[in-house]
Amino acid sequence: MGMIVSKSAGAVLAVAVGLCVTASLPALSQGYESQRPHFGFRYEGDERGNIEGKRASCEVYAKIAQVQADANSKYNCGYEGRRWEHTLEPHFHWCRHVSRDSVVTEVRERAGDLQRCFNRLGDFDEEETGYRR
Repeated sequence: MGMIVSKSAGAVLAVAVGLCVTASLPALSQGYESQRPHFGFRYEGDERGNIEGKRASCEVYAKIAQVQADANSKYNCGYEGRRWEHTLEPHFHWCRHVSRDSVVTEVRERAGDLQRCFNRLGDFDEEETGYRR
């Protein structure tokens, strides 16, 4: 049985997934240490960039990106490039210069890549589990 999801519902779903991932960050990143210990999720020399909403959005985005990059490595998915960088800073700074829609799209595309990897690893099938949406 197929499911059609509107663009706005897809964006809401991506944000919800992101929030779920973020909620698990303390457990997943207990051993995390930034390459720059003083990195504080601030924009150097750009007061406009220190608007709390944008800063908070980019902080959460960077943490989600890091968790996704770590999963890529942990499960040997093999994805490469800047999208799969393990450190927070490049993701945070990228987010600073793009729209909210671009941020949501990037999280969603990485999540899709990871799901394809998990499917190759033998993700559960609806018929086997009896689970239906």
